[in-house]
Amino acid sequence: MAMLLYSVVSWIGYDKLSLTGDLYAPTTPEGQYEDVSFPSRGQNYQVKAFFEAGKEGMPALIVVHGYRGTRYDQHNRDKATAFRRLGYTILAVDLSDNGGSTIDNGRISMGYSERWDVLGGFDYLLTRGFTADEIGLVGESMGAATSLLAAALEPHIRAVWEDSGYTSAPVVVGEQAGRNGFPAIIVPGGLIIGRLRVGDRIDEAVPIDAAAMLAANKTTIQIVHCEQDETVAPHHAPDLFQAYQQAGVKVDFWLVGCHKHAGAFDFAREDYTRRLDAFFRGNLTVN
Repeated sequence: MAMLLYSVVSWIGYDKLSLTGDLYAPTTPEGQYEDVSFPSRGQNYQVKAFFEAGKEGMPALIVVHGYRGTRYDQHNRDKATAFRRLGYTILAVDLSDNGGSTIDNGRISMGYSERWDVLGGFDYLLTRGFTADEIGLVGESMGAATSLLAAALEPHIRAVWEDSGYTSAPVVVGEQAGRNGFPAIIVPGGLIIGRLRVGDRIDEAVPIDAAAMLAANKTTIQIVHCEQDETVAPHHAPDLFQAYQQAGVKVDFWLVGCHKHAGAFDFAREDYTRRLDAFFRGNLTVN
C-alpha cells in the first residue's frame, strides 16, 4: 500500500511540474523580423523562432527562454530588443512543447530534450551565413541550463551567457517540489515515471557534470545570478562556477543584488547590457 501511495503521489507531482506553460500572449519583436522554423537537431519535430536581423558584421545570439516560457513573453522580448539594439542578430526560440514549436510530448524535460532545439538553432544560423565563431547563446533559468547542455555537445559554440541556471535538474526539482506542496522524497519516483511515460531522462539534465566537455570545447561562460533568487537558490551559481573553474573552463561569475528569479536584467539593465556586449565582443568574431 505504501509503495502504491508513493507511486500515485510521484505521478501527480511529475504531472504537475512537467506540464508546459499556458498559451502565450502575442507579443512580437519591434521592427522587421521573420517567423522561422527549423528542425531540432537529430529530432523529428520543428522549432519555431523569431529571426531578428542585426547590423552587418555583428554576431548572432540564440535567446533561450526559461521554464514554461516562450519567445513571446514580455520579459524575453525586452531582453531580445535590448540585445538587438546593440547590433546583434537575434534568434529567439520557442523550445519544443512550448509556444509555437511542435508539441512532442507536452512535457518539460529541464534541458534534456530541449538542448537539441538550441543546437537546431545553431545549425539554422549556419545556413543564414553566420560562422560558428559568430554565434553565441543567451539562456535564462531552464534556458541557461539547456544552453550549457547544448554547448557541451557542440565543440564549435564559443560563448554562453548563463543567467539564473541550475547545477542539476534533480536538485532544483527537489527544491521546487516543496514550494509546490510536494515532499522532496517523491522526486526520484517522479523522474522514473517521466522516463517510463515519455522517455525524458530529466535525471541526466545536469549542467555541472558538463564541466569537462565544456573545458575540452574551450567554451567561455558568464554566470549571472540574483543574490536572493527565490526560485533557483543562489547556491547553484557559485557551485557551477567552482566546478567549471576547477575543470579548466574559462568562466566568470556576476552576483547581482536582486531578489527576483532571473531579475538581473530588470534590476541593472544598463550594466547588464554593457557586460553582455563586452562578453560577446570579447569571445565572438565581430567584423
